[in-house]
Amino acid sequence: MPRSAAIGLLLVLFVLAVLFIAGRIAAVIPKETAAIELKVHGLYKFNENYRVLMGLDPSLKKGNRFYRLAHEDTEPIVDWINRQLALTPEEQSLFLALHPGGPDVPAGSDRLLDYHRANRKTLKLRARRPHAEVGGEGRAPKGPPQAPSPAMKGPLATLGKFLSAWIIAPLVFVFLLSDAGEIKSGLLSAVPNRLFEPAVRVLEDLDRALGSYLRGLFLECALLGLSVTVLLVIVGVSPRWAITIGIFTGATDVIPYMGSAVALLGGLAYALLAEEIHPLLPMVNPGNFVMWILAAVILAEALKNVYEPIVLGGAASLHPLVVLIGVVGAGMLFGIAGMLLAVPVITVFKVFVSSTARQLKAYGLV
Repeated sequence: MPRSAAIGLLLVLFVLAVLFIAGRIAAVIPKETAAIELKVHGLYKFNENYRVLMGLDPSLKKGNRFYRLAHEDTEPIVDWINRQLALTPEEQSLFLALHPGGPDVPAGSDRLLDYHRANRKTLKLRARRPHAEVGGEGRAPKGPPQAPSPAMKGPLATLGKFLSAWIIAPLVFVFLLSDAGEIKSGLLSAVPNRLFEPAVRVLEDLDRALGSYLRGLFLECALLGLSVTVLLVIVGVSPRWAITIGIFTGATDVIPYMGSAVALLGGLAYALLAEEIHPLLPMVNPGNFVMWILAAVILAEALKNVYEPIVLGGAASLHPLVVLIGVVGAGMLFGIAGMLLAVPVITVFKVFVSSTARQLKAYGLV
């Protein structure tokens, strides 16, 4: 296939992949009414699981030994989550319009209405506690609303800012693919004649190391996503959602440790919202489901540590502490782009230094 035709085909495939992913994401984003019901469901499940874990009494003031030990740290977090998930008056009106009858509906006839009643009761109980500030009906009065700051204009503004930073990526993609050696020739033209051969060897080492790293990274991400999917299905996650979590895990693992964090958050969210589980292991039950989710993610990370040296080979033999410091530091300085490019840049720098020193010694220049 001619090079120009191959580049055009790759661009078409890239655009189709982006459109497909965007369509799938848009399909799973809940509409307004579904989002309200999801908030009701999520708030009820969260408070119920927290109540069971802490052994709270009906007044939410007394609990087990773990609650007495950790409540000063956990209660502010629980209050904050309740504030975020509590329905606003407008959302509550829309929710009740979707579920007519409200308080007159007998208990057990409408599951979401039962959840809503329990949420209102929990919000009121939390609002009565000293220094509590919980949303919904127990929300403490606030001052007049303030105009949103330019830095906080909503999720669409954040998404637009992120996309604008990466909109140039397809152009870079085209220029790199269409390059027939001009970039390499331009770099070598600035090298003195006596350093020409060492420079060529260094560029070859860089090309080989970076290519091996990218191929190994792709294989590692695919294996981690597959491992997470299989393990989550075994512990009881629905195959549909296990595959979804696995795909996002593999895609985000290009940033070290991000894939495992996504797998953990996705599994915990499923454990929070799922009504039923169907584990393949007989010892898994709703009471210990969260612990098995945690065990599955830890096992997937352990498997990753086993096959990572094999799939990456010697291309990026970096110490984990170097990777961690590099990713955190690059994230603080350059945001998501820094976290994404930290390990490749460190790899290139390491190979460049080691290869340059080796070639200069081999040619007797140092």
